[in-house]
Amino acid sequence: MQSKNIITKVLGKKIQTAIMLFLAIILGVLAKVFSALIIRNIIDVVLPESSQLLFWTSMFVVAIILSFVIDIYIKNRSLVIGTEISDALAKAIYSAAIRAEISELNKIDTEEIVKRIEVDCDAIGNKYIGNNWLSFIQSAIFLLTVFVSMLVLDATLGLLTFVTLPLVYMIVKTTDKYIGKARDKAKGAQDERCRMIRENFEKIRSIKLKNGIVREEVEFERKSEKFFKHYRNIGTFSEMINFKFYDLFIGLALSIVLGLGGYLALEDVSSAGTIVAFVILIPYVYTNFKKILSVRISPSNIKNELEAINKILALRSEIKAEPITNLEEIHTLRFENVTYYSGEDRIENVNFDLKRGEKLGIFSIEGSGHNLIFDLFTKMLRPRDGLISINNCDINKINTLYLRDLITAVPQDDNLFSGTIIHNITYPLPFDEYKYNDALHKSGLKEIVAKFENKDQSLIDDFSEELMQRITLANAFYKDSKIFVFNEATSALKTRDENAIMSEIFKLKNKLVVIMTEKIYYIAKCDKILILENDQVVEYGKTDELLQDRGSLFSKLIRKVKKVSAS
Repeated sequence: MQSKNIITKVLGKKIQTAIMLFLAIILGVLAKVFSALIIRNIIDVVLPESSQLLFWTSMFVVAIILSFVIDIYIKNRSLVIGTEISDALAKAIYSAAIRAEISELNKIDTEEIVKRIEVDCDAIGNKYIGNNWLSFIQSAIFLLTVFVSMLVLDATLGLLTFVTLPLVYMIVKTTDKYIGKARDKAKGAQDERCRMIRENFEKIRSIKLKNGIVREEVEFERKSEKFFKHYRNIGTFSEMINFKFYDLFIGLALSIVLGLGGYLALEDVSSAGTIVAFVILIPYVYTNFKKILSVRISPSNIKNELEAINKILALRSEIKAEPITNLEEIHTLRFENVTYYSGEDRIENVNFDLKRGEKLGIFSIEGSGHNLIFDLFTKMLRPRDGLISINNCDINKINTLYLRDLITAVPQDDNLFSGTIIHNITYPLPFDEYKYNDALHKSGLKEIVAKFENKDQSLIDDFSEELMQRITLANAFYKDSKIFVFNEATSALKTRDENAIMSEIFKLKNKLVVIMTEKIYYIAKCDKILILENDQVVEYGKTDELLQDRGSLFSKLIRKVKKVSAS
């Protein structure tokens, strides 16, 4: 789902909130206008007759408080809409990234994903929609309502107030272009200075040898002065436009209204209360007009953010339309003419089959073909040709998340998370005391963890590679799935400890177990053996048959190991 569709979907669910927000904006505007009208009524009617002063003063206070409360409500509802859009986009980005195929995800830097979630989602939801658009709507409704009110109160004064706004607009747009050009010049001067700094320190040896230090100092001073001159001009002009300029126009408008209004009052055309009402409303008019000019509601303002988010949302997901979400029993696992290639990584025509209770040993003489097979098991990679099946069912038809429930894949490298030991052993399953203690025992962690001050609540921090690997293995025993795949999973352990762990692995019953290791004597304990050389399958068969065949590569490797051990 693209980002615009996500935004539309959230807004569709927030129709009621949007309607309430629109009504609140109208009510808030009317409260402000009503407060000015009450002042007009007090001056023109109540004070001369000395009647109902308390009532109208109370009404004025109510109008002001109501306006204040409504403004808070509007801000809260704006934040609700904005944050929900930001949240929906962030969730979509995170899900798209975490579900993407590894090959797709490798194309995007992690920091880019973080930036999209932290910066771009906020820019679209909270700033663009929750702030800019709703601020624009609120100010536009206010200006329209006040314009009508002023025309009703006094058409001449109302037109005089609003006739200056086009002039303000033209001046602001003209000055914005000037400031924009000035910013570009300042940016160019800054870039030139930075380029000079980088180049000089890259060539510092040459500068020193050629005795150019003084010259470079003078040049740096000249470029710095050029940059800060532009910077000072921008700062001064921006301050003038953003603040003093509007104060000037408000002052001019008030002076015109007071002067002309006073004249009209003397001629009995207008009243003192009307003039005061205008004096109250005019600052509101310019403040809201300034808001309209300052907000950016064009979709082009978030074009880059939308494109960046869509780039991540378009990542090819590893979770496709895979209908099978349940297999009653796991009986067989089979690779049939499986081929995979990407860049220099390649394996061709890998064939083997495994039945429940059997163990397959994979031994690589050269190359990294066993790593490709490991990733193919869990659909980190998908074969270019051939078939991988469980119970004669193509794993491409098995739901990816369900498949990873079936398979415990234990890599050689550290794949632990920050957090406690117990968290890493049980992740991502709920805690089960029996399974947890069993995992500690099988991985040899029970006595080790007991020596820590915080026991299994100790944080993963600067642990040895051996301890990290034990925790990874404990997690595998805790998961206790129907298929186990170990890829050099005990390589960091000492021989004695490795033998104990491998003994536990070979005790696994009614499982399909694949063991990838460079130690041939462990391979010899498996039921079947697959040997790779330079990422090509050079031998496959039952262990007993290969041992009896003295011409087999496996038999030769075993004899070689025995000979080395004997010597």
